[in-house]
Order: sequence, then C-alpha cells, then structure tokens
Amino acid sequence: MSTKSKPRNPKQEPVTVVAIIPARAGKQSIHYKNLVKLGGKTLLEWAVAVAFAADKVDAVVVSTEDEKITAEAKKLGAKVAPRSKEYSQPTSDDSGWYHHAATWMGEELGWKPELLVNLRPTGPLRFPEDVDKIVQYMLDHPEVDGVKSVIPAPIHPYKMWQFADRQACSVGQGGAMESVFANDYRRIHGPDQPRQKIQEMFPVYWQDAQIDVTRRKFVLRHETLELGSVWGPNMHGYVLDARSVVDIDAPEDLKEAARIYKQLKKEREK
Repeated sequence: MSTKSKPRNPKQEPVTVVAIIPARAGKQSIHYKNLVKLGGKTLLEWAVAVAFAADKVDAVVVSTEDEKITAEAKKLGAKVAPRSKEYSQPTSDDSGWYHHAATWMGEELGWKPELLVNLRPTGPLRFPEDVDKIVQYMLDHPEVDGVKSVIPAPIHPYKMWQFADRQACSVGQGGAMESVFANDYRRIHGPDQPRQKIQEMFPVYWQDAQIDVTRRKFVLRHETLELGSVWGPNMHGYVLDARSVVDIDAPEDLKEAARIYKQLKKEREK
C-alpha cells in the first residue's frame, strides 16, 4: 500500500465502529514481530488492510508506543494513538491501551464509537467478511456486551487437573488432584475418554485472539483499569476455522501461515 493510495480515515461517518490495532514494539520471541513480513506485507499491514476492507468498520486506529511502528501505521493510513510505556510492557493487560485509545480518539478526533474492534497483528489469517459478521451481530443484539472469535478447544479441559490444595507443583513433586472439568459423566466414566468423543459430547471453545468486539462504555467505565477488563458480563462467541490460528513465534511459522492463508482464501473463493 503506497502513500499515494492511502485510504480515507474515517472511511465513513458517523464513526460508529472503530478498529483499534494494538502494536507495541516488543522484544520477546521475534524482535519487532508486528513489522515482520508475511507474504510481502508486515503483520501490521495485514491487520490494517483487513480493517479498511471490512465494510462495517468506519475508522482505523493503531495503538503503539514505538516511533517505527507509528511511521508504518501512518504510511498505511491508520490514525495513531500514542500510548505510554506504562501500557506497553510484556505484562500489561489490554485494559490500559484500550482505555487510552478510546479516550484519545474522543479528545483528539471527536470520535465516540459504539463498538471497538480489536484486530491483533499476530493473528493475520482472518477475513474482512468475518469482521463484518461479528460487528453486525453486535449491532443486531444490543443486549450483547462483547463477542470473541473462538475455535474448538485444542486441549479439552475434560483431561485437565489441579492439585487439591490449589498450589503449583514443581517437577518431582506430587499430591492429591481434582478434575477441572467435573460433571456426572466424568465421575462415572473416568478421565480417559477419546478426545473426539468428549469434544462432541461437551463442546468447549477457546478464544483465539483473532477478532474481539466490545462496547466503548465498558472500556471507559471507571473500574476498567482496576479490573483489568474491557468486557461486560454478557459475552458471545463467533466460531472461526481452527486452521486460521497460527502462533508466529519463529521465522518458519511465517511460511506455514502463508501456506494456510492461500488454502483458506482459495476455499472461500469457490
């Protein structure tokens, strides 16, 4: 996406739905992970491009503390909410940057959207139509506080345990255990049931961090930072293809992600 072809931002008014893309610099598994390239585009560009391509998204904001990411985001046409270092640590929860970005766009841009869409750059294998469907679901159901994209749980809690004293045990230690997933069926039939059978009998889903939509009122409530949560109690889910979830922690993961995306895109075009 060249500078000359930067899209309008906001794309349309009034601004009811804003995509906020969190993109701190980060120095964990991959240095500047949000700027590494997948299929010729940075992970940040994948997120920004999907946001602009989604018909239900009115405007696009990137939240970052980093000058290099700021420059890339502006080049792509996104507005940049300059978050503080306080909300950019590896241990920082989402509430800080969400609260800052929502406050910033209101004060600096005059935007007070009803819905905020979180498109993390590290989940690039998503499609604009899925974003649109989740946003429309929220618009059609005002009683819903938030929607998270989910996939069938890769590890079912039926086979999970915790120690009875609720303490962590180190390697070489042991103690009495209790099931995390306690129900009558498990108590009768025991823990060693086939995974496929258990998922069919007791469907459990895992939040995949691809697409989150919450309401601005929960982000700006006075207890948000204290609770570390931007969510209301009435949460709904939207199921995505499990193949779209790829953890990008090493260069080889990028090649696998590119292969999967081509396959998913080809299937959708049929």
